[in-house]
Amino acid sequence: MSARHALLGLLLDRDSYPYELADRLASRLGPAWNMNSGQLSQICRSLERDDMIERVESAGNPHDRRQVFRIKPNGAEDFERWFSRADVSVPRARRPLMAKLALAGPDRLQTAKEQIDAHECACAMRLNELQIEHSGIPNEVPFVRADHVLLRLSLRADIIQLEGELRWVEEARQMISWLLEQEVMWPSARGRRDAASEAARRARQELFGRMAAKASRSTTRAPEDLGATRKSTTRTPNGSSDVKG
Repeated sequence: MSARHALLGLLLDRDSYPYELADRLASRLGPAWNMNSGQLSQICRSLERDDMIERVESAGNPHDRRQVFRIKPNGAEDFERWFSRADVSVPRARRPLMAKLALAGPDRLQTAKEQIDAHECACAMRLNELQIEHSGIPNEVPFVRADHVLLRLSLRADIIQLEGELRWVEEARQMISWLLEQEVMWPSARGRRDAASEAARRARQELFGRMAAKASRSTTRAPEDLGATRKSTTRTPNGSSDVKG
């Protein structure tokens, strides 16, 4: 949903002062739709330029010379066209953190793991804020306000999304921890060189270790073998040595 159509939908309900639109937008659709004055002014100018809305004198108070925004027929038709279209697209999230993990390489994995921790903390804090806001919406009985029900629904969507994000964060942490402990090949040339150098270094260490162990065993057996050789050496009648065995 574009912010343009959100504002057009609000103006279909009633005319609004410019500063009211931002508050109405957040109260109807939730905090994800918070908009500062600069963003609001830019969208309203665009809608005016496209002949979707207009500025008119406020009809509520004859002494109030402030202007309000009012939707025009073109704006109402554009909103109805947007509303009648079935939104079957499911956008895929582009997580900045995922981009960092994918491009970290072997040298930045530990830093990437620390950023996972920071992201988890931010998500948990935001989730707590949304849960407090959700529980603070009045639940009137027997007179239930539809806008309150729909606002709770909007907040629940944000809460569920953050809960899913936290589950993904835990999986990302486990995966990065696993990569830190493994010998893996990296797609970059530098990463491949580093991985190959590390593998070669470990192979050399293993080879030298086997050679050292073999040499140590040979040194330990040498005196015993020499003694056994002396015991088996006898003299022949002509004075030469004869080694038996």
